[in-house]
Amino acid sequence: MLRTVEFRQRFDEQNAARVRFELERDEVVRFTVQLECRFDDQWHPIVRYDTAHQFAHRDLIRPWGEVEKTEMSTQDYNEALTFAIQDLKAHWQEYRQRYEQWLRQK
Repeated sequence: MLRTVEFRQRFDEQNAARVRFELERDEVVRFTVQLECRFDDQWHPIVRYDTAHQFAHRDLIRPWGEVEKTEMSTQDYNEALTFAIQDLKAHWQEYRQRYEQWLRQK
């Protein structure tokens, strides 16, 4: 039986992580962990970890739509999900600052 878990973790009023994963017998079978930051009253995806394309990877999303895809070092989806959540909790401010720099270049 497939079970879906979804939640949003706010870091502050302008920054949050959206987490969604599916479990089958306590094993993660797919996930998305996305950092969303608000600029000018609109939420923008900044960084996304997911298992689209059948492998765990990180997408760095630039304001002009370009996406840099990096394969995660682990393909164990349970480990990858844990890493993704911890990475965004620890580094969301750095990701936001980089996106703000890109916005100035746009």
